Amino acid sequence: DITIFEIQEWTRLSVDYSNEFLELLNSFQCIETLCLAMEMQHDAEIKQLENNKSTKLIMTGPISGKNIGYTLGNFQNLLETAKKEIILVGYLFNNINNQMDSIIESLLSATSRGVSVKIFFEKGKSSNSLRNIWKNNQNSKLLELYVYKPKEKNSVLHAKVIIKDESTILVTSANLTGSAMTKNIELGVLYEGKLASDAKKMFSDLVDEGFMVPVPLW
Repeated sequence: DITIFEIQEWTRLSVDYSNEFLELLNSFQCIETLCLAMEMQHDAEIKQLENNKSTKLIMTGPISGKNIGYTLGNFQNLLETAKKEIILVGYLFNNINNQMDSIIESLLSATSRGVSVKIFFEKGKSSNSLRNIWKNNQNSKLLELYVYKPKEKNSVLHAKVIIKDESTILVTSANLTGSAMTKNIELGVLYEGKLASDAKKMFSDLVDEGFMVPVPLW
């Protein structure tokens, strides 16, 4: 027996939406079914809000916005706030003109805090430059370097990813170079949630299956 005016007072909906809501109410055979439907709708809205909060656009480039973060700053933040583990995946690493010094310092700082660092590269040349940095470092035991060993022609490791503590993942087009971090137009997504642990497992499986080969530090 509820009226359209009571619905408006209760829900603050417009007249049109209130009429639709009244039709919806009348379509249910029992109040229990209606309550269950409303509860499911509420849960879906809450989950959507949580997903929106856990996902952020990340870019390198000449523009910015309140919902866009910059690649270098977010990359360093992940390295500097890691508590247990960092997984770093890239096609290429170079430190031309020392443009990647801040990233190297953040990686070294992470191992000094007891954070394990696993780095996966496409080419041995990239791993060699990092290997030389860690060769005489007292925390070198916390670093693991891997290179891709394809089992078919023309297959490359082209992913660019950083995973922090199995909880946060940044997937980006940016290589581990100064230009990609500060000059190019690059785009990525920062996500907090289960997908981070799923991605970690994928790289663990690649190691177990012999696709990623460890590189000795010396």
